[in-house]
Amino acid sequence: MLDVQGLPHARPHDLRHIHATTLLLAGVPVHVVAARLGHADPAITLRVYAHVITEQAATAADVFAEALRSTA
Repeated sequence: MLDVQGLPHARPHDLRHIHATTLLLAGVPVHVVAARLGHADPAITLRVYAHVITEQAATAADVFAEALRSTA
């Protein structure tokens, strides 16, 4: 369903997920994101956003590999 300006309908909860995912992909530490979301324990954030954390791990591996190549 599109709203008047052609954007998809988004519930406040959808925006919450977008917010958290964007922060995590930008490298904001999990404990900071957890605090912004109001999670008492960052483990909750880790469980809900595990897919994002996994993507970050792959990116970190690529960054590390590139750093090793450029120092060789």
